[in-house]
Amino acid sequence: MRFIPSRLTLTVVAVLLPFCVVTALVGPPFSFVAPMVAGVSVLSLLFWDGVSGPRGRDIDIEREMPRRLEVGAPAEIRLVVRNRGSRPWRVKVADGCPPALHAGGEPLDVLLPGGGEATLSYPVRPDSRGSFAFTRPLLRMRKLRGFAEHLRSVELPGEAKVLPGLDGLVRHRLRGRRELMHLGGARKTRVLGRDGDFDRLRDFVAGDDIRHVDWKATARLRRPISRVWQAEKAQNLVVLVDGTRLMATRSGDLTKLDHAVRAALTLAWAGLSAGDRVGVGVFDERMRSWVPPAMGKRRFGTLLHSLYDQQPAQLFPSYQEAARHVLRSLSRRSMLVWITDLLDADQGDELIAALTVVRKRHLSLVVALDDPGVRAQATREPRTTSDLFMRVGAAEVLDERRLLLQRLQAAGAKVIDSPGDRLAPDLVDRYLEIKTRGPI
Repeated sequence: MRFIPSRLTLTVVAVLLPFCVVTALVGPPFSFVAPMVAGVSVLSLLFWDGVSGPRGRDIDIEREMPRRLEVGAPAEIRLVVRNRGSRPWRVKVADGCPPALHAGGEPLDVLLPGGGEATLSYPVRPDSRGSFAFTRPLLRMRKLRGFAEHLRSVELPGEAKVLPGLDGLVRHRLRGRRELMHLGGARKTRVLGRDGDFDRLRDFVAGDDIRHVDWKATARLRRPISRVWQAEKAQNLVVLVDGTRLMATRSGDLTKLDHAVRAALTLAWAGLSAGDRVGVGVFDERMRSWVPPAMGKRRFGTLLHSLYDQQPAQLFPSYQEAARHVLRSLSRRSMLVWITDLLDADQGDELIAALTVVRKRHLSLVVALDDPGVRAQATREPRTTSDLFMRVGAAEVLDERRLLLQRLQAAGAKVIDSPGDRLAPDLVDRYLEIKTRGPI
């Protein structure tokens, strides 16, 4: 344990120093004795307080973490400080809080009587999801009128797990679709499909799959008639998240990967609530994280743990490697949701090749994260030559992106093109729409 002069020591020195200087300059011979005695006295008191500080176990500290931390949500971290000795101490605490939590209100100050304890707290507001380690807290302790402050760093390991903000993201959408969210429940829900138990016939409406037409009933009634079946339960829903450098760019206050993780978790909760088996994979040049499909809302914790700390890797995506992993891992027909960013035609060619490989066994839904900044640049009125070039470049990017989306649709994939702040509700709506049309 180290010690430094306290504020009291510095105050005494500041008061005595002018007096000692004046005495030494204008006093009689040997007048330096008085300043020397004063200096030795102050140093002696400082040394005595320094060597008679608290023992190693006199001051104890514990950290209490909040039940959960979410990006952008204010929270509070508590520190319990105990004095196990008999002497009172003034204690200042600076916790080793990770910068990503944006702590405020430190250092904390408390007077601990002998044998007493105190609970201190400071606010945090995380701005990044992931896992962040605490460093050693620093304690500064002194007696009530002490000449020394004792410094001590405490071994107090800890980790903050910051989750993506999910509360209220699509709550109004899910509440409005409660009937659809309980497709796997006790109440039967009638949807178009080709598997399961036959329910009834009804008139064909725009948007119905031509495969669901009952041709005998159509010929007899002389108008198109569709078959309605009971919805198939426990279908496979697999969300594949691009975890590469393409997802590191920002869309609003968050990165594209942040938006992708929030959308994937929201969709996973919707799928589990609807009775489907849900799995999640994160890929770059390989499938770096994989959770196979399974049922039950308790599965959401496993999916959350696999996604909350994913960060963009400085790599380019290999869609074909992800497709090969899916084909090796999934024997049952599944709905694959690819959440990625579309950069250029070469990247689109590889994605189309991967979709072609899985098309016979799985249904693919490609989610392309739109960039509002590029769209704003393409419509901004140019004021300089540089602005004109930026506008032309942004327009070319949007044209290439539009053509690429058309090619993906022509390859048999369903496509969503949404900005980050709209991605989660749009994705859940499309999933429920596909599910109500029948088995995938």
